[in-house]
Formats: sequence, structure tokens, C-alpha cells
Amino acid sequence: MASRVLLVMPPERRERLLRVLSDGGLEIATAENITEAQMRMSASGKFDLAFVDSDLPDGSWRDMLQLIVASGAGCEMVVCARCGDERLWAEVIQCGAFDLVPEPFERQEVLRIVNSALDSRYLQRFGRSESVSVG
Repeated sequence: MASRVLLVMPPERRERLLRVLSDGGLEIATAENITEAQMRMSASGKFDLAFVDSDLPDGSWRDMLQLIVASGAGCEMVVCARCGDERLWAEVIQCGAFDLVPEPFERQEVLRIVNSALDSRYLQRFGRSESVSVG
């Protein structure tokens, strides 16, 4: 069964990331904002990983992280930013998100983060050392 990824980004920002993730053999659902993401999470069940834009029309990545934590889904979250700096990366990690990926979305870096996040989630859920590989 393919890993399920929720991509929460406005349409004009997600095309490149969507192509990279699609090439990785993942099951992908998209949402334009937090409200739509919440509906997708309720209707579609659990997701393994969420890529969330740092700037959303109805909130912030912190709001989306709180939603994921409150849902109890155990979904890892990666924040996507137009520019990544050490301060933002440190804030993302301290708040409990898995990682930060800056634009432009480079295929190898995105797939490395996906594999690491899915491995982390898998290990937490099953307590094994087997790997989940994408792409």
C-alpha cells in the first residue's frame, strides 16, 4: 500500500512539489488551506505525511501542526518555505514538525525528507528497523 501524503498549499505554489511527490509513487491528496485540509483528514482517514506551505490563506503552518497533533493521527509534517533560514528551520523543529524544505524543491532533497519522515513514522508505529523507500 502506498504511503499517503497530504499537500497543503495554494495551487500556484504546489506544481513542482506535486510532480516530485508523484514520481515517488505516493498517494497524494491536495488542499488549498487549513479548512480544506481538515475536511480531507476527516473524510479520507489518516495520512502518513503532510507538506504544508509556510503561508496559508487561513492560518499558518503552526495552526496546521496543531490540527495534526490534535487529530492524534501521528502524521509527520514538513514545512515548505519560499526561503529557508536557520531561524525558521530551528522554529519548525522546536515546534514539532519533521523538517523544513525551501524552494526550489529539489527532487533528491524532497525524496530524502520523505524517506526519513516515513521511516520515522514507521519506526514509531511498529518499533522495527525496516525501511520504507520512495522513488
